Amino acid sequence: MNEKFAYTFIAICVLASIAFFIVFSLSDQTDTTKNENGTLRYFIRNSDNTAHSVTVEILDSQNISRFNKTYNISPNETLKPTPISLKKDTYLYEITLDNNITKRQITGEYPEDLDLELLIIEVNKNPKEPLILHHAIE
Repeated sequence: MNEKFAYTFIAICVLASIAFFIVFSLSDQTDTTKNENGTLRYFIRNSDNTAHSVTVEILDSQNISRFNKTYNISPNETLKPTPISLKKDTYLYEITLDNNITKRQITGEYPEDLDLELLIIEVNKNPKEPLILHHAIE
């Protein structure tokens, strides 16, 4: 009788463990699909006295370009482009000033971190540092 009780107890524990694992896996999967998309946000500020061309390219973790746009910005102008909706990934901003100077900025794990992140692209008067990238958390 004790042996039969032991086998029954072990079988119940195994079934309970399997049920717990299945429920936990499904709930984790549901949370992931809720946050499938998010937005990347940036703005461009020209603090210089001359007009410039600024190209914003966004690459995913496979180094595939997901966004590429060139802006012509007047002196002392600030542009706030529409946020970009992308799938969960880590992204790389590649910013090019006047087809000459390029800087890069990596984002956080997307979208969990990025819905709070903002990239500020600043064209500066200083010839030693004409392009500055500020990474801000809102």
